[in-house]
Amino acid sequence: MGSINFENSEISKRIANYRLPRYDELMKFDLFMNQLTDILDEYLSPFLIPGEAKALTPSMINNYVFKQVILPPDQKKYSRKHVIHLLVIGILKQVLSLSDIAELISKQIEEYPIDIAYNYFCNELEKALRVVFEGRDFSEIEKTQPTKVTPLSRKIRSAVLSFANKIYVKQSIYFDKTQQK
Repeated sequence: MGSINFENSEISKRIANYRLPRYDELMKFDLFMNQLTDILDEYLSPFLIPGEAKALTPSMINNYVFKQVILPPDQKKYSRKHVIHLLVIGILKQVLSLSDIAELISKQIEEYPIDIAYNYFCNELEKALRVVFEGRDFSEIEKTQPTKVTPLSRKIRSAVLSFANKIYVKQSIYFDKTQQK
């Protein structure tokens, strides 16, 4: 029987080639909640198993505002900064507590302007996804160390690797189940 394995599946290839928009590619205008959740869903849904609830819902976002993890919207409108924070939260909440995520975001933004911090996160996430979904050669990550390795850069890298590994396990289990049918 010529069944395909997960590593060669379309799901695996799609996630290995996943790309988050960079800071300059994100919208430059403010959004209402329904527009915000549409954008977040577009970028976070590739990691979900079909039938799973959305990665971020309006009630979750309102809760993050209430808990002061993100700033409140300005006249019910959300900025590019909100989108960035929520993308990072939507990804890392799979593997970290909300307080740990808030701490990482805070530390990253203390050290770097938001565009540099976010673009670094994107690069690290994409490297982690490629390594985990394309053969699991973790030495590839070491070859692409940031110019200056810091405890914070190690934490970001570890967090996105944790996420990539969790998604790999979830997606491969789902794939195996669908192949058995």
